Amino acid sequence: MSEQSGKRLFRFYLRKLKLFFISKDLLSFLFFLALSATFWFVHALDKSRETTITIPIHYVGIPQDIAIRNNPPSELTITVKDQGLKLFSYSRQNGTPLNIDLSKLLNKNGNILISGALLRTKVTQYLLPTTTIIDMRTDSFYVQFDKLYSAVKPVLLNSKIELATQYMLSQKIEIYPNSVEVFGPKSILDTIKYVYTELVDIKELNDTMKIVCNLLQISHLKYSVDKINVNLYVEHFTEKHIQLPITSINCPDNYKIRTFPAFVNVSYFVGLSKFKSINQNDIQVYLDYNDLKISNDTKLKLKVKNNTTYLTNIRVLPQEVEFLLEKN
Repeated sequence: MSEQSGKRLFRFYLRKLKLFFISKDLLSFLFFLALSATFWFVHALDKSRETTITIPIHYVGIPQDIAIRNNPPSELTITVKDQGLKLFSYSRQNGTPLNIDLSKLLNKNGNILISGALLRTKVTQYLLPTTTIIDMRTDSFYVQFDKLYSAVKPVLLNSKIELATQYMLSQKIEIYPNSVEVFGPKSILDTIKYVYTELVDIKELNDTMKIVCNLLQISHLKYSVDKINVNLYVEHFTEKHIQLPITSINCPDNYKIRTFPAFVNVSYFVGLSKFKSINQNDIQVYLDYNDLKISNDTKLKLKVKNNTTYLTNIRVLPQEVEFLLEKN
């Protein structure tokens, strides 16, 4: 009996506690407490205060043929004074850099002095008009630079391209620009023949594609451009079979090379767009008289010349033929 009475008493006080927390008096108290806190915060922000802020430094106006040799400061720490609300705005613009233009400060000795006066002027322009600089940790510093040599180098595509079944490149891969100006120490430039792109890895390519590639970065070198455009032209292909005569090259006028057989079977892949435009001069199958002179065999391997950019996988049967050198 006393246990049930205790439970009823507990529920009674629990209802009283709930009614207190949802009463109008408590809601009014919380409202005026929040309002007071707001007034206090605004009043605190209105007072003049000191704080320390860090400003990132960004060096601009650096020509392509100039490289910074040392490590000038990447940020500036200063102590400033202003109203709290205005100081609060600096925390919101954290990350906005202070730009220092070096283009008008370049000289022949390779050292640019960023004086305390110049730095203070730049910082003053960066800050709000009402903000006072109390202390600036960095007074002045040097930016040291080297004049770079330059050379124009061809661009090569570093690629791993796998074509889908029954597809081929319909024309030569286009790279634009196909050469770039490279800036760097002469000792490095002299060892470079090409500028390569970063690896382009494409699988099951079955349609024309245009991509933008990054150039492969090399330490101590700069490029006139950092990216190039690459066009890959792809189309469906078919296989074609023809018979072609065997010709000869470098043969003196008073000699004639006779081959057995005189014709060979040639097969190749061709894109559908070029299928009807093929002619007999697109592929040349021949023997070279200079090879014949130094050979002791009665057979020679045939050579093949592809006079187009759109025929691939050219195969010749037979690959070797017997020959006879006749005097006219």
